Amino acid sequence: MTPILEVRSLEKSFGGLRALNGADLSIPAGQIVGLLGPNASGKTTLLKTVAGLLQPTAGGIRYPGDAAPGPDARKTVAFCPDAMMFPRWMRVRDAFTFYKDMYPDYSEARAGKLIDTLGLEEFLNARILRLSKGMRERLILGLTLSRETMLYLLDEPLDGIDPVGKTQIIDAILTLKPEDASILISTHMVKDTERILDSVHFLSKGKVVFSGGCDDIREQRGQTVEQAYLEVFIHEGSI
Repeated sequence: MTPILEVRSLEKSFGGLRALNGADLSIPAGQIVGLLGPNASGKTTLLKTVAGLLQPTAGGIRYPGDAAPGPDARKTVAFCPDAMMFPRWMRVRDAFTFYKDMYPDYSEARAGKLIDTLGLEEFLNARILRLSKGMRERLILGLTLSRETMLYLLDEPLDGIDPVGKTQIIDAILTLKPEDASILISTHMVKDTERILDSVHFLSKGKVVFSGGCDDIREQRGQTVEQAYLEVFIHEGSI
């Protein structure tokens, strides 16, 4: 099966700091894939580079549909940052209207389901700046998944979320992912996300140090994904 996304020897430096150090990964179509690693391992930099928000220092990216890097590639990717700046006047419903006007692939039907699944209905008239961090995270995820595209990049979607919110977010990811689309989730919360992942890439110091299918990890290594994660990163000296 042709991967929906391929990252080849990707490097990104900020002055003298190398955030990505030859990262390689492949994302199959239709899968939910974990990009797992401790803080400062390069996860956010990799997602922002794939999303076109950062220019790579070296290496290459093959986008869905072989889209050329730039505007065409960005149409195939929906990026969910770990934080988003909203105008002070904006209400929750205004944010969805903004996405509807901004993105041709916005789906009102999907947005309605996400508003319900993520518990946003009662907050539609609330100003976004008055929402709790957890509710803002749910809103950002809802906006991202309201697009019907080929690849979704979710940057730490469970960070700062209470247990009920985590369940709602995971349910939204599972039930509203388009069948042929793929989702790449960056997180260090392995235990919370393990049950929804098809495969994983472990990122350490800007480089992928382990890749594998979650079922293979359980059957061939006799470990949970969390146990494999701990083993790899303790060996790497990252945790």
